Amino acid sequence: MKNNQATTAKVVLARKPDSETAAKIEAFAKSKGCSEVEYTIDGKIIGGIIVYIGDTVYDGSVKNRLEEMKRDVSD
Repeated sequence: MKNNQATTAKVVLARKPDSETAAKIEAFAKSKGCSEVEYTIDGKIIGGIIVYIGDTVYDGSVKNRLEEMKRDVSD
């Protein structure tokens, strides 16, 4: 298997997803070629979601958005 073809999506959330959210996450992962989703709960991201699929990171966390805003303001 090549590095860019992961079969498991690693998902980080601030809290456990409800069934509707989990279904949307799993549909997204499946659309990217993943057959499994592995969840990790990490309150440090404040909210939102981070998805790791192979070498690709989809970072929609509140922590990341705040850091981007901080960088924009200090420029």
